Amino acid sequence: MKTQYAEIAFWSWLALLLVWLPGYFTGKRARDVPRLGFQVPISILLVVCFVFLFNPALFGLGMAITPQTALFGVIGLTLDLIGIAFAIWARLVLGRNWSGLIVTVHEEDELVQSGPYALVRHPIYAGLLLALAGTTLTLGTLASYVGLAAGLAALMMRVELEEMALGEHFGETYRIYQQQTKKIIPFMW
Repeated sequence: MKTQYAEIAFWSWLALLLVWLPGYFTGKRARDVPRLGFQVPISILLVVCFVFLFNPALFGLGMAITPQTALFGVIGLTLDLIGIAFAIWARLVLGRNWSGLIVTVHEEDELVQSGPYALVRHPIYAGLLLALAGTTLTLGTLASYVGLAAGLAALMMRVELEEMALGEHFGETYRIYQQQTKKIIPFMW
C-alpha cells in the first residue's frame, strides 16, 4: 500500500532526475574514463537499487519491515527531501564538472571545494544515501531495504573510485582537501 509520504518521495526522485538530465548534455568532454571495468558492477547495483526501491513489492518482497505509520512516513520523507535537496545543491554547485553515471576525468576539471563540497567531499552521494534511506523508511518493505543495500554498496564503491581518480588527477591538492574535509558525513567520516 502506497502512502502519501511514499508518493511525495517518488516525486522528489523525479525532481532530482529533471535537475540531472541537462548535465548529460552540457558537461565537459571526457578526457579519460578510469577503471571502466570497475564501473560495470556499480552500474548494475544502481539499477538493482532503483528497481527494488521503485517496486517495493517486487518478487513478493512487499512484507513490511518498518510499519507504514505517520511517524515513519514523516521521518522517512524528511530524510528523503533533505537528501534530495542536498544532492541537487551539490549537483548545481559542481556545474559542468559533473561526470554523470560514469566516473570520468574531464578536460580542464576544477576541484570544487565550495558550498556542500566544503562540508563533505562527496555531497551528491551523501544526499543520495540520505534520500535512499528516507525513501526506504517511508516504504518500509523488504524490497525497498534490498534496494537500499544495493544502493549503499554501489555508492560506496563509486566513492572509492572517485577518490582514486581525483587523487590521481589533482595530486597533492586533493590530498590536502581530503585532510580538511570529511568523505560523506560532516565532522565524522
